Amino acid sequence: MLDASRFQNADEYADYLKTPSGRLRSELAWENLRRFLPSNASKQLALDIGGGTGFASVQLARMGYEVMLLDLSKEMLRIAREQVGHSGVPTRISFCHGDANRLSELFDADSFDVIVCHNMLEFSEDPAAIVRDINNVMRQDGLLSVLVRNRAGEVLKNAIKSRNWKTALANLTAEMVLDSLYGEPVRVFTLAEIRELLVRAGLEVFAEHGVRVFCDYTDLEHVADAELSQILELESVLGVRPEFAAIARYVQVIARRSGASSSKVSGA
Repeated sequence: MLDASRFQNADEYADYLKTPSGRLRSELAWENLRRFLPSNASKQLALDIGGGTGFASVQLARMGYEVMLLDLSKEMLRIAREQVGHSGVPTRISFCHGDANRLSELFDADSFDVIVCHNMLEFSEDPAAIVRDINNVMRQDGLLSVLVRNRAGEVLKNAIKSRNWKTALANLTAEMVLDSLYGEPVRVFTLAEIRELLVRAGLEVFAEHGVRVFCDYTDLEHVADAELSQILELESVLGVRPEFAAIARYVQVIARRSGASSSKVSGA
């Protein structure tokens, strides 16, 4: 079961998402997914698992999706409701307080056209079970976007930024690392591991990205929006190149249920 207690200080997490690093993570992951979505998603359904403060939910709703935001933290849902209320699309977003480990109990099979699972599997005791349940509640031609922490990125963070070489060496093979925001252990994955996790659940991976390749090692504290846009552009270019994606702080994999028509994911 996911541990909701670590998310009680939701305001701290919401503040982090407003920082340049937090914005880059959210916006890069969204842009990577957006290019595979239809320009008009009217009457299509989306599920945002561990949706937090609602960034992805709002973006999906603005494209026409009817969105269900699922989160285990009541405090996160409180913030999400506040932010959605100012988004211009509040009627397209619903909220569910629940555990991602209970997806098959919460939702019917073949319910959703798009499922977003960003920065949630790191906190799960059984990521494989959650991915299997995602496959069950996703429609045959649906898309899934998964974003997780990259083990190589954690190694570099400790070696370069924290200068903790002993921890960096240990993280080469670690299943869990210490989260810098909450100070608690979280899972890390390699791209091969997350790809295998999805394939074993019956999903077909068709796009892979690195998210935040270099910006964690640059001082972004006082960066202006214009410069942030340039960083976003460069990060987007580097994130699709395997040699750079391999060392990013996060890896993002986009998949569909096996057998889905390729015309459904041709992009807008």
